[in-house]
Amino acid sequence: MMIAAALFLPFALMQADLSAAGEDRYARCLALVDEDAPRAYEEAMVWATDTNAVNAYRCAAVALLAQGRTEDGARRLESLATAVNPANASLRAELLSQAGNAWLLAREPGQARSAFTRAIVTMTPGATELPDLLIDRARAYAMEGDYRLAEEDLSAALDQRPGDALALRLRASARLNQRAFPLAEADALASLNASTTEDDRVGAALVLGHVRESARTGVVVEAQ
Repeated sequence: MMIAAALFLPFALMQADLSAAGEDRYARCLALVDEDAPRAYEEAMVWATDTNAVNAYRCAAVALLAQGRTEDGARRLESLATAVNPANASLRAELLSQAGNAWLLAREPGQARSAFTRAIVTMTPGATELPDLLIDRARAYAMEGDYRLAEEDLSAALDQRPGDALALRLRASARLNQRAFPLAEADALASLNASTTEDDRVGAALVLGHVRESARTGVVVEAQ
């Protein structure tokens, strides 16, 4: 019965429950997703039926993702973003960002790009979240093979957040795939120098190795 109810969202949801109790319930729901995703889904839908809370529907969508139902979860998040109070632009953008990342997991870069674009136009210029959205959309462009547009988004992100290790690494990869080897090498080195975690350092070093090997052989070594 809960699954049937989940097929429909209210025409217009109010803002998320931002009270301490609401946030605590959302945190508990997400913790349950890690332990028992089907149960978390059912409990989230009971919560949604009782309160119509945005975070209840949101947790239900995350539970779908945890069960491997990535397309269903992505669609649910997009529908939820459309339904939330239009005045809550930050929440709408956050939900669309989650949807976009779910579409990336589903290997649907076109759908992901659309969700990220909707999130970007929702944000005000200069918003602190904007670089993350641009980086995410660049990943969608790269998955589609459009490395020029990926590079443009990553450059825009770096304009607002200079020295971002992830953006530099991804731009190095985008430039590598356009055979701009010197620029790609400069970005990979900058990413390596800006890295603060071992995972970031390993990722940057891997891309740097691919760039140098590609420049040496003239054959692009794929790197993401």
